[in-house]
Amino acid sequence: MSRGHLLIAFNALILAACSIGRPIPQAITYVVDLPADSVRPTVRRSPETLRVGNVGVAAAYAGSALVYRLDEVRYATDPYHAFVADPGAMLGNQIAQWLDKSGPFSTVAQPGSTQPASYVLDANVVELYGDFREGRPPAAVLTVQFALIEQISSRPKVVYGRTLTSRIDLSKASPDALVLGLGTALSEILSQLARDLSAQVAQ
Repeated sequence: MSRGHLLIAFNALILAACSIGRPIPQAITYVVDLPADSVRPTVRRSPETLRVGNVGVAAAYAGSALVYRLDEVRYATDPYHAFVADPGAMLGNQIAQWLDKSGPFSTVAQPGSTQPASYVLDANVVELYGDFREGRPPAAVLTVQFALIEQISSRPKVVYGRTLTSRIDLSKASPDALVLGLGTALSEILSQLARDLSAQVAQ
């Protein structure tokens, strides 16, 4: 589906929803899932433990609806294609699961866990959208700020902070392609994060 057709279909759904006596279309829901081949040990493991802490999402992307960038200043939310859960909670679960299987820590606890941990990883999602601007290849865009907090010493301190971004070209400008692209983008970001954290805990 082209970007023009996507926008036409999006507007048509809104008009249909507003028509008196017509049923409101059912939203299609999605989960950002990591590619199966990306979940494997990638770095040397240490005996340290990690808990994934708060995963925030910038206000523009904090809702469940998918977000499309249409031009330099216009963005659109798509209430008929949405994440099945709060994006911060969904991405936090995926980050913890990936790091538990592929990261440098022996144990990784999910957000909200009370399990004691040597380190806490906080994250803030600052970009989460489909770039569907005319004249450009459609792409999934994901940017996450990370902060690793050491809790071993008497006073917790931030020992690592970095913003990681990934832009994945899509075969077409569609909700399905976007969600698959976001999964690939997340795996790229986590692969870089794992290398950074491995170097940090090895010090």
